[in-house]
Amino acid sequence: MNLETFPKEIKDDIEDQSLALLARINENILVIGGWAVRGLLGEKHGRYTLDIDAVASKESRDQVAMKLIAAGLKPKRADWGVQYFKQYEPEVDVPKGVDISKVELRIEISGPRISEFSTPHYFEFSLDEFVTRSIPFHRNAVVVETMVPPMKHMAAVKLGLPVDYKNNFDSMMLLQSCEVHDVVEIILQNDSWSEMVLRRMPKLIGRIKDKNGIAHLLAMNAGINIQNHIRKLKEIESLLR
Repeated sequence: MNLETFPKEIKDDIEDQSLALLARINENILVIGGWAVRGLLGEKHGRYTLDIDAVASKESRDQVAMKLIAAGLKPKRADWGVQYFKQYEPEVDVPKGVDISKVELRIEISGPRISEFSTPHYFEFSLDEFVTRSIPFHRNAVVVETMVPPMKHMAAVKLGLPVDYKNNFDSMMLLQSCEVHDVVEIILQNDSWSEMVLRRMPKLIGRIKDKNGIAHLLAMNAGINIQNHIRKLKEIESLLR
């Protein structure tokens, strides 16, 4: 769900509730996805996020299950791992006309190896290689200390994921603070993840070039030099070939 369509007070409340859930399990997981990018980039991340995506060992996943089920979340098992979810219950006044009925707080947890949906390619996170970052709540001075992959690892995985606006924006923002060769090195260490990145690259470049598209507009709003970013993408593509 795209949180950007909601008023700020609702977006802040949803994120704070998501962070409260993260605080319950932060010692058991390596956070990936949008919250990991927030941890790495701080306010520069520039977008809201809803889901908590994480990887963990089998033992840690069992501990997480007990904590989240005790907190009232319902588990839904899949081939890749487990999704936990519960209906969002606002703790702020909801403006008239704002429909929150379909908003769920979700947590998706798998083993450290994540597979691309329709191919055998995978990216494997190291549970021993991480940095600890503080993510602040919106409405109080509390922060959540969480373990996230190093920035070059997150850039590498994001470049090979489906090109929706979230993954696209996250990869753009991460690449502003990464060395291209470092990112390429991580891609090449992971199975044939390079094939996934090469598959996505034409769409990544095409969308950032489209002046009427959301990727271009988000990049402009974030102050990204679009031509420099395209050069980075083409350099990554060339090095992987």
